[in-house]
Amino acid sequence: MPGGGTGFPTSLGAACAISPIMSKRLLLLSSAFLLGGVTLATTGCAPAPPPAPEGLDASARYMIREFYRDDAFFGAGVQGFMNWFNEEGYALVGEQATAENTDSFTVNDLEADDIIHLELNDLAATGGRDVTTAAGVVSLAEMDCSWQESEALLMRADQHVLFDETWEGYTRTYQTDRDVFESASQSEVFAAVDVDMDRFSDDFDPTPYESSILWTLNQVDPKPLLGVDVPEYEMFLDTRHGIYDVDGELTPVVTILTFAVDETYSPNGENGLRQSYSIELNVQRPDNKTLRVLAVWAEPISALFDSADSPLALNYAVNKSLDASDRMTDVCTGAVEVPAEP
Repeated sequence: MPGGGTGFPTSLGAACAISPIMSKRLLLLSSAFLLGGVTLATTGCAPAPPPAPEGLDASARYMIREFYRDDAFFGAGVQGFMNWFNEEGYALVGEQATAENTDSFTVNDLEADDIIHLELNDLAATGGRDVTTAAGVVSLAEMDCSWQESEALLMRADQHVLFDETWEGYTRTYQTDRDVFESASQSEVFAAVDVDMDRFSDDFDPTPYESSILWTLNQVDPKPLLGVDVPEYEMFLDTRHGIYDVDGELTPVVTILTFAVDETYSPNGENGLRQSYSIELNVQRPDNKTLRVLAVWAEPISALFDSADSPLALNYAVNKSLDASDRMTDVCTGAVEVPAEP
């Protein structure tokens, strides 16, 4: 049934904008922090959060569009996703995509306004960027990892070691302080994001928010996909984490936005990746498990299919994501060992 939470984060100055139950919990949480020597700013009232988007399509687009907004807007998107999960998305957890059920996993197209704030190059080969030609799918899995474990794996710089069936090579540049971000995961104390973050402006200083955000720029070299050998390309991967009121419960959530900066093609031009965007939620669940929800829109170029919304391409994207979730479970449970990060 529908969730009833606000999605509002448990960070600074939020109590007057949320439910009485949440206000009580924040009061207790603030008292605990104060006793531990951590000061929370509680003067003034944050704006009331906007209504949560309704349904998968609206929630997925919302999270791409509002990812860098203040906590009130961001939290509404988290709750929108979880409302959809409670109403119908739960049925897709761990489900593989097949020729018979492709439609169950599809997500409606993004629109130009959803990506206007991202740092993207024009697509010269096609005379401009048409985001509607990137087809979307969603996958869901419940991993035997705590949210801190799943986050730690995803924040590693050597993703080609963790996901060795996905990447030939992978390098990551951390543009904000990784140590501050990861320390917040252990202490569960996060800075409030009380402004809209102008991510790509030279004038915006992310330092006050580094316990809540991690910005990275990545050079990625994927392994061949459906016969498509895509050359290395540049990709932003940005992460926000915090403890949110989800369905009336204080819930840790890690949210990741990724997008390719430019198109890339093989030397003969027959294979490539024209564009790619994704939004991922890792939500703590009972018994120290993590729900992973990934919505991805991509436009691969290949002679194997005539468009990005080919069932072959869509089903592969869903099942590849599930494989990654299974891999994380195997690492967390010790079924698979990976070397420590250098």
